[in-house]
Amino acid sequence: MKKYISLLYISLYSSILLISGCDDKKTTNTGSIQISVLNSYLFHTEPELLPNNKLFKQQKIEGSSNKLINYDNLGYVANYNLEGLYGKINYDNAKYIYGMKETRNEYEITFDNARNILGMKNSNGDIVAISEFDEQGHLVETTLSHFAENNIIFNSKIIYEQDRVEMVLYNAYIPVDEKTKFPVLVQEKDIIYNDNYQLEKTITKSFKLSSNGDIIINNKNEQEVEITETCTYSDYNENQDWTKAICITTGNESKTVNLIRTIEYLK
Repeated sequence: MKKYISLLYISLYSSILLISGCDDKKTTNTGSIQISVLNSYLFHTEPELLPNNKLFKQQKIEGSSNKLINYDNLGYVANYNLEGLYGKINYDNAKYIYGMKETRNEYEITFDNARNILGMKNSNGDIVAISEFDEQGHLVETTLSHFAENNIIFNSKIIYEQDRVEMVLYNAYIPVDEKTKFPVLVQEKDIIYNDNYQLEKTITKSFKLSSNGDIIINNKNEQEVEITETCTYSDYNENQDWTKAICITTGNESKTVNLIRTIEYLK
């Protein structure tokens, strides 16, 4: 379940637009990378995989499982293999191919003129997601609805501070009927940077839920945490991107995972 939340967020507006070029050249306050390119990263993967100041051609993350992401010559996500979930984005034909190795579905994409993926419909014409952007163009909220034959509704909210992602809030629930929904996941991720604006640490908390789906509150009036994952990043390369990390999980589940990140940059 968590895999679907962290790997892919899809956006949708009511009208279908065609790609008409990359006219939106807005960049962040902390670098020269276009906001729409960063949205492409956030649309498909976790914020800890964002570039610091130079666009990627490919990045590979090796650990207990592997991730491989390829980018086109403008820096947008082109295709990926995320722990056995495959995706390919066709910007010319506005198609999105997504699924497992042997079973993949095709979706119709909605783009804006900056190559933001604004929407997606399945083969029946059903809306599978909807999301929102702020006035600066940042992707700030996405709701994934019955995507990839999944009956769970996922929602993510991205919080920024001076153009940098500071926190992501995740929620997931199963709709029972038109008025009733059953929560199955409530999670928050804090993103921490060092004085050089390099990613230093992420802390992800998954909260305990009662049998009726409510977050459990302890006798100190605090939300009970079920699992905490703390990842610490290091070995920054010449472009200030991390290349090694260690992730420690505590709580109901305990484990330690070492990550190696190999990056190839666009020239």
